[in-house]
Amino acid sequence: MIRGIIFDCFGVLYGGSLESLLNLCPPERLTELRDLNKQSDYGFISGADYLAGLADIFGMPLDEVRALLAKKHIRNQQLAEYVVALRHDYKVGLLSNVSSGTIEELFTNEERHELFDAEVLSYQEHLLKPNPAIFELMAQRMGLTTGECVMIDDLASNCEGAEIAGMKSIQHITNQRTKELLQNLLQQ
Repeated sequence: MIRGIIFDCFGVLYGGSLESLLNLCPPERLTELRDLNKQSDYGFISGADYLAGLADIFGMPLDEVRALLAKKHIRNQQLAEYVVALRHDYKVGLLSNVSSGTIEELFTNEERHELFDAEVLSYQEHLLKPNPAIFELMAQRMGLTTGECVMIDDLASNCEGAEIAGMKSIQHITNQRTKELLQNLLQQ
């Protein structure tokens, strides 16, 4: 029986992800961008260092990098409203591969308390999805077993990691499809 629903941030609750940056990156610097993103997600570098690295890779001033990132972060308001409705009957969590300071730019503290019962952010834990340990930690923070949780993520590899940990998973493609698949799981 599902008692907890866990949402990814980028690609699910917010548009924008590493893929957006990869599409804009000079081909000869793609590996560098991927490495920089991993360092940031693991919490090995600060948010300021991440921005400076992006400025270097893209050859842009910091203000332009900030503006670029701001444009890439568009809230999926319909899904955010659905999360609030789910909290009446289920525990809801946020599990994201994210760098320091990013979540605070996307959600106010009040919004985070309204939307989520618990959160696990990769940079704080020095763990990344799809490592099964991060899903186990998320279930633990929610006071549930992994078997009582479903993970909603846009990446197949992260869904696989959740399933290895014992969770159900839904690969998010559209809001409607995610809601339909979730309702089917909740009725089991």
